Amino acid sequence: MPNLYTACWTMSDTSLGASGITARGDNFESVALIADTQLKIMGRTAGGNFTRMLVVPEYFFNAGAGLVSRDNKHGIYRRLQAVSALVPELLLIAGTIAYKKGTIFKDTYNVCPILLNGQIVKKLYKSDDDGVYALNGSFRSKDDNGKGVPVVTIAGITIGLDVCMDFNNNRLGSYLATNHLANPDIHVQISGSNAMGTPSAQARTGGVYIHCDLGGKGVNGATAWRVTTQNGPPLGAATTRILPSNTLTPGIGRLMVFNTSV
Repeated sequence: MPNLYTACWTMSDTSLGASGITARGDNFESVALIADTQLKIMGRTAGGNFTRMLVVPEYFFNAGAGLVSRDNKHGIYRRLQAVSALVPELLLIAGTIAYKKGTIFKDTYNVCPILLNGQIVKKLYKSDDDGVYALNGSFRSKDDNGKGVPVVTIAGITIGLDVCMDFNNNRLGSYLATNHLANPDIHVQISGSNAMGTPSAQARTGGVYIHCDLGGKGVNGATAWRVTTQNGPPLGAATTRILPSNTLTPGIGRLMVFNTSV
């Protein structure tokens, strides 16, 4: 299995302000290029095969600016694909896009796209409402075409993903148990403002749990933890913290780089 190196980009909604989709896409591109360079340096220094990943928190395309339209969501998809094409070997867990659909009575959705080599390889829709949508329409989710499956295997690495409230509700753990699946190599939790919870980490023994938060929870918004023992319920996982190898300030927020080899 290749080594994995991960960058987490964290920021606050106040630092994003009311910047529009175009500006956020430009910021995303800049940070993706920086992350790709930093992670390549780590991988080449260590030697051997390696994979690299950038994790962005929930609501990156919405915080401080509100929900976007369905048409804008597709515009963001195209922008993310263009960014991914610039860094084709960088796996992008691209935060989430909260959007509204409908004319008179609007439904709201929250989706996390995952990209590699210029393509969207996975879309995970958030399952549970955390209260953000109360004034914006009725919360909805999707589960067609794998959009409700919180697990994906890319480049030989199995990743489980939780979006904010879904972590609190044990979405990934329940899916693994119901489908009799092994624990993933990596468990990623992205959130808008949610605490980490190492006992709830679903990564296998020797795997890694990563939390990336928009609201600054954790340690400056991002932490990574090695699962030393996966006990399962009710005891949960035992972990040790992985300190960042480097922390950069790429204009907005922090870019924290971790050795997350599994």
